[in-house]
Amino acid sequence: MKAKKGLLALVLGTGLLVLFLAMAGAFTEKVASESPPNRVASDVTTLTLEAVEQPQTRTFSGKLVARQNATLAARMTATVAEVLVDVGDRVEQGDVLLRLDNADLSAKVRQVQQALASAQSQLNTARSDYRRMETLLAKKLVPQSQFDEAENRLKTAQSDYRRALAAVDEAETQFGFSLVRAPFSGVITEKIINQGDTATPGAAMLSLYNPASIEAMVNMAESVLPFVAIGQSLTVELPTYNKTLTGMVRTMTPAADTSSRSYRVVVTLPYSDPNDSSLPGMFAKVTVSQKSEPVLYLPSNAYYQIGQLNYVKVLDAGEVRTRLVSLTQLGRVRKGLKPGEVVILNP
Repeated sequence: MKAKKGLLALVLGTGLLVLFLAMAGAFTEKVASESPPNRVASDVTTLTLEAVEQPQTRTFSGKLVARQNATLAARMTATVAEVLVDVGDRVEQGDVLLRLDNADLSAKVRQVQQALASAQSQLNTARSDYRRMETLLAKKLVPQSQFDEAENRLKTAQSDYRRALAAVDEAETQFGFSLVRAPFSGVITEKIINQGDTATPGAAMLSLYNPASIEAMVNMAESVLPFVAIGQSLTVELPTYNKTLTGMVRTMTPAADTSSRSYRVVVTLPYSDPNDSSLPGMFAKVTVSQKSEPVLYLPSNAYYQIGQLNYVKVLDAGEVRTRLVSLTQLGRVRKGLKPGEVVILNP
């Protein structure tokens, strides 16, 4: 009984071993990177590989940014009386975007303007008295003390007038703070405050950017810095809209990022259409051309595939050899072939 069990275990173990070896390909003929030579037929078509000089390029990912953007905040504490814009609105420089409650400021402006008018009247009276005393003093009709008093009153009136004028400027400036204007022409991107809210100094209320200042910002590797210079033209691709633009390098950060060891490059983009679809934050690709290098390309009828691997038939001293090659999607040879070698077409 024990002998039968041992024999059964041996048979099962042998079967499992054979199964594992079969799954591992032990009984399958393997394709080598280069096969033994075969004699070439007389009617095959061949191609002699030649390297072509081609500029090498590298593409870096980045994003679009607006060089001119602003977040507007209040310079006084007041209730928001009216918001005149919404997100997406286009505004011109100087347009009133938001108005704060300014009833008290308007009353103060009128008050200081009245004070200025009173100071102006007093100045005119003091100036007339001074001129009259000056004439009488020249004729010896009044004592010097009266002339000095008239002169002092004129100086005091002039000082009061300048003080009233400064008060008017201050009141009008404060009144101007109640009107939030666009610092440049652009597009509203964010509205943080609404009518009835209380605005406080330094608290953001609106954000906007200038579409004419859109740029591509990208981090580039140190190895391409010799091929990039300020003022150089670079190709910028916007995959979202399948658009390709030519921009100019505006700035290059003179220090590398400590974590990525990359350098930030900003490329200015052309602007002509107010309805341009280029928006801040969009994905962008910037291509840099490097020096030319000899490149081998293999036509599609010169290789065949087995699984995920590419093979060619190479003619070597009248004999055919099968060789494994590494190719890019465009047929560029990474490794496996050299210039001057002969491959068979339609292998």
